Amino acid sequence: MLSLAAGDYSLPVKSMAERRYLTIVRQRYDFSCGSAALATLLRFHYGDLQSEQTIFLGMWKAGDRERIKRFGFSLLDMKRYLEARGIRADGYVVTLAAIEATGIPGIALIDMKGYKHFVVVKGLANGQVLVGDPSVGIRLIPAGTFRSMWNGILFALSDANELGKASFGREQEWALVARSRATMLMEPASLQALALTRAPPYPVEM
Repeated sequence: MLSLAAGDYSLPVKSMAERRYLTIVRQRYDFSCGSAALATLLRFHYGDLQSEQTIFLGMWKAGDRERIKRFGFSLLDMKRYLEARGIRADGYVVTLAAIEATGIPGIALIDMKGYKHFVVVKGLANGQVLVGDPSVGIRLIPAGTFRSMWNGILFALSDANELGKASFGREQEWALVARSRATMLMEPASLQALALTRAPPYPVEM
């Protein structure tokens, strides 16, 4: 049994696939990495049990549907969804060093060989970024590699910082990747994530 997340979340782990998604909400649609990333951030770092479907439908109904079909959700869609629920959040231009120093989790947009994809930054230590990837689960990305893929913006909640800090870089989550580091370090992430994330580049609007 592993006990994780902001609400003493526990679940018996039976397989590698289950372990990868123990603290990640898996995306269900090819353009839903944004809603899955936001659900991951809220559920496992702030104890707000929002499902991917609830967030997806909320952003879908309030957003530009044709644009979402073509490009997926944006940080602006996430911001508006949270504001409608009374939660403040913003995109911040930061460095990895600043994220490590403040210790607050957030959502980052990375470019994987031309494909834009939202992930959750769950921790950062010893030159490794602990990433919650809605398409492949939890994994490590070397800081230099992450920096080259990332647009430098971290979308983070402005409230409940103590909850966020308490859930950043938890030992249990590092343990999940330590057990299978050889198979989770940047592969097979590229192929699976590219298949799931077909959206062409689109601007981050705040």
